Amino acid sequence: MKITGWIMRPRETLTDQQEERLLEVRLACPDITRACDLARAFADLVCNRRGFFLLEWIRKPSKMPRTR
Repeated sequence: MKITGWIMRPRETLTDQQEERLLEVRLACPDITRACDLARAFADLVCNRRGFFLLEWIRKPSKMPRTR
């Protein structure tokens, strides 16, 4: 549950220790890195009212390299 919280919270609200731990997890697991990037991109779409980029965001995972 901690990792999910770190991913979903804005970066500026993470402590230095949380940011460091999230980086360690991201480096250890490419799937979490992809999930984190996609979640943060989606949050940016919603928070900044950029719905016109939604189709591009939906297509993005298919363009990302597979990890397995």
